[in-house]
Amino acid sequence: MKHFPTALPDRWTRRAFLQAGMAAGALPFAPRLLRAGEPAAKPALPTAKTFLFLDWFHVKKGDLAPALDPARISAEGRKMLEGMARDSGKNYDQSGHGLRPVDVPSGIRIQQEVAQKSAPWLRADQPWERGVAGATVLFDEGRFRCWYTARLVGQPADLTVDRGRAMEVSGTALAYAESDDGLLWKKPALGILSHGGSRENNLVTGFHNGGSVFRDDHGPAEERYKLFQFDALPTDEVEKNAPNQKRYGLYGVTSPDGYSWTRHDRPLLRYFSDTFNIGAWDPLLQKYVGYFRHHLSGRTISRAETEDFWHWPEAQPLLYAGPLDKPADDYYTNGYTIYPGQPSLRLLFSAIYHRDSDAVDVRLGVSRDGRAYSWISYDPIIQLGQAGDWDRGSIYASTNLVMLPDGRLALPYTAYNTTHNEAWFRTFYGDYDVQSGVGWATWPDGRLAGIVADEAGRFTTNAARFDGTQIQINARTLPEGSIEMELHERGKVLAGFSFADAIPFSGDATWANCRWRGQTDLTALRGKNLELSLRLRHAKIFAGRFV
Repeated sequence: MKHFPTALPDRWTRRAFLQAGMAAGALPFAPRLLRAGEPAAKPALPTAKTFLFLDWFHVKKGDLAPALDPARISAEGRKMLEGMARDSGKNYDQSGHGLRPVDVPSGIRIQQEVAQKSAPWLRADQPWERGVAGATVLFDEGRFRCWYTARLVGQPADLTVDRGRAMEVSGTALAYAESDDGLLWKKPALGILSHGGSRENNLVTGFHNGGSVFRDDHGPAEERYKLFQFDALPTDEVEKNAPNQKRYGLYGVTSPDGYSWTRHDRPLLRYFSDTFNIGAWDPLLQKYVGYFRHHLSGRTISRAETEDFWHWPEAQPLLYAGPLDKPADDYYTNGYTIYPGQPSLRLLFSAIYHRDSDAVDVRLGVSRDGRAYSWISYDPIIQLGQAGDWDRGSIYASTNLVMLPDGRLALPYTAYNTTHNEAWFRTFYGDYDVQSGVGWATWPDGRLAGIVADEAGRFTTNAARFDGTQIQINARTLPEGSIEMELHERGKVLAGFSFADAIPFSGDATWANCRWRGQTDLTALRGKNLELSLRLRHAKIFAGRFV
């Protein structure tokens, strides 16, 4: 059995791959790199009805339907069959006794695409910075805006420790950067906070530790931007001999513009959430959602939701290391995000801490309702670098998957050349080489994961209303591979759109039109609830869409 690759095989060059795609009528994806200083157009979000195959959500499960032996049908049974055919058009297979598969998927599996990684585009390169981490990037107000944690020069990082877990509670500030294209960034002198006697820096608030920024268009304008801050609870609300776990919690910090921030004094959650805590507005649930640190059989991801950002219930454990994990694994950060243009598709790019190697890499989980999550794979989707690389030791994904102007999906991640506990050597040695920065993990449009047939496989999509002019697929095949398409309505093949009429796809195309002989205009199909049946051979399909 062949293993379908996540990159081009050595025996097939990029040029040959593109030639094969163009011969099949495909539209190869070739991202254009922006020139330095060239202004970026607003990243294009999907305008079509898109079906991403990260899981089985869009795949018809099928059935084993009864087939009848005509010689064994009773007189009463014959009357029932005739009545059903007359009244509802239902006709049973009468080819012989048994159960026949109808639209049952076979020979396929889900396979993620390992991210490509950029060089770090954010480094500690200012006189006040001794480290950078935890970047949040939004395409906002016509540009890419980034808020990140700056570890400050000349300010000690005071720690609070609970059962061996340490959290910095001082020595950091929230800093700001911006970019026209997501590649070249500037750190403007904002004149907001003083450091070293000067306000010529990009620092925006010291009320920051352990949270990401999100834009809240649902809330009041003066609270347009929000984040969580990890800090001590009011002393008069904590028992005298309480352990540290019960002395800390999360506060809300808000801003009207992303520059001027206000810390609100009422604690939102009372728990030692010593990690990168993420908040967001879920447009489908019509609630605020939060993803936090918890502790259950090691580090755990917890979740809470509320209609009022200023009143949160206690967060409940969502995911923790289970029987399929290694016994030394912890779920470190959550990396919550929504897929661009797909509000029902929630993702967790979770950092997994491996205590047996002290390394941290990133795994991908998916949810269609925002409350129940499944791992796409237990293998990392963002892998560690090689020996000597800036990201060889530990990687932590941030929130907010975005689209770059060249069409790539991109997620910011913080990385270190040191493993999780190795980084502590800098505290005691002073001259220990610790490199860190923020880079992009990237994927071509729609290609976080896909459905693979290593040999031959098939499946049918769930019915969806067609209101477009074309049907397209996002797919890749081996040289000997192909994808054939057939259209169904209510389980029946549409005339002219059968497998026999299909022009098979072969090659590599981010988006290519599905084609049938003699069919160039699909507008006659508008208004129909269509199912797309696909036969794959040595192929991987990432998505389909009605354009």
